[in-house]
Amino acid sequence: MLRFNDASRRLVSVFFSYRNDIDIYTEDEFANKEFYKILFRRLVTNGIKINDVTPLGSKGNVLERCRVEPDSGRRKLFIVDGDINVIHKKGIPILKNLYVHDAYCIENFVFDKTSIVKFLYDFCADRSIEKIESDLRFDDWLGGYSDKLILLFIHFALVNYYGGLFKICNIQKYCNGNDLSMEKTDQAIEEARLQILTFTGEDEYLRKLDELIGQWENGFDTLVTIVSGKDYLLPMLQQKAKSIKSTGRIPSVQDLKFVLAQNCELDRLSRLKNTIENGDR
Repeated sequence: MLRFNDASRRLVSVFFSYRNDIDIYTEDEFANKEFYKILFRRLVTNGIKINDVTPLGSKGNVLERCRVEPDSGRRKLFIVDGDINVIHKKGIPILKNLYVHDAYCIENFVFDKTSIVKFLYDFCADRSIEKIESDLRFDDWLGGYSDKLILLFIHFALVNYYGGLFKICNIQKYCNGNDLSMEKTDQAIEEARLQILTFTGEDEYLRKLDELIGQWENGFDTLVTIVSGKDYLLPMLQQKAKSIKSTGRIPSVQDLKFVLAQNCELDRLSRLKNTIENGDR
């Protein structure tokens, strides 16, 4: 696959500027370009042309490009994920023309009941959409994951808040087969707790933990905001698809998020819509 360095990406974005009313730069690689394009085209409805976006690779690349990009008189928007900072609200970058998602990552916004049911309906192709909804048991399915994963990510956030290091592994690390292992998840939470206690005392840890738990109550809205969509929520859907239809190729996360982007609800992206259309943030 043809790859571009940052200087080449700058030239490409300038060359295609006539195709857009606003130049949009994102994280991720070229393979994610169509995902962003279809999502933004659905989102923006006031006639603003978005025929191309420019993926810059890492979040660091986007931030650096935002800092150094010269003012050409064109509207520009640099979009990055909220990452772990969205949980504790510390260290969120503030730059002109920068937009930071108010969720862990862009994939969080395409994960909802509407998009999931439509995906499973098309994937199974052997039962009604009503039967898919019944088999999915949406609330029960996610309820079995919600409290542990929220608590895990709150602990990741606390590690980060106090200056430690954590690693976002794929959810498979905490699963036995297709099921989330409570034992493995509890072990990861305990490992994070012990790391936190190397930076601060038990009382301070418990105070901050209670504060974040109060801000992020257990439930679907919190799950799809602070738990990584790319590494946790979409792999969870892959597992669910396997349990509903045991035969056939399961789409990759890359393919899956493209499918979900075509059908997801857009209400949670209203702030981004206003930013693109009106410059409001």
